[in-house]
Amino acid sequence: MKGSILDFSIQTNTGIISGDDEKRYNFVGAEWREQRSPSRGDRVDFDIDSEGLATQIYLTQGQQANPVQMLNEQLDKISNQNQSEEQYNMIDWFVKCLKNYANFTGRARRKEYWFFTLVYVIGLIITIIIDAILGTYALFAAVWILGLIVPSLSVAVRRLHDTNRSGWFYLIQMIPLVGPIILLIFLVTETIPESNQWGNPAK
Repeated sequence: MKGSILDFSIQTNTGIISGDDEKRYNFVGAEWREQRSPSRGDRVDFDIDSEGLATQIYLTQGQQANPVQMLNEQLDKISNQNQSEEQYNMIDWFVKCLKNYANFTGRARRKEYWFFTLVYVIGLIITIIIDAILGTYALFAAVWILGLIVPSLSVAVRRLHDTNRSGWFYLIQMIPLVGPIILLIFLVTETIPESNQWGNPAK
């Protein structure tokens, strides 16, 4: 059977294939047979088991890599996302957030959010120093900030989901003085151990 990757979540290690027969097939990451992670739009060959799940999933031969796939391949070179999260370092957590670039569903544990934030701040400081040395008037810092706006928002929303709150609570920071403090409290809150509408506990 042939089809296209419709969606894949690193967080849950599950995805959906839109088959050429116009049916959708769920799959788990263990059935992916390529070195890099699946990306939306990938053309794939796959089998179907007795339960209607996609298995033995391979990229269609001769498929050209698109920019997203190329970025994923580069990220895979600096971080092993297949290892246990307990073995992740701060770069691994940062890469996980980049791979979930615009994923506003699911949940993110405290480590994921705060290690992403740590690398973000370190990167910002470095770009500010580069701008000061080169006299580029915050050019590199602006590129860094603009490039990470979406993953910054998405990981914050997933962190709120992990505390059993809607992502819309992110807007509470717009309340003068107390808003940012309340949001900070939400973001440092421990994972709620029960499953909720956004999925199972993030750890």
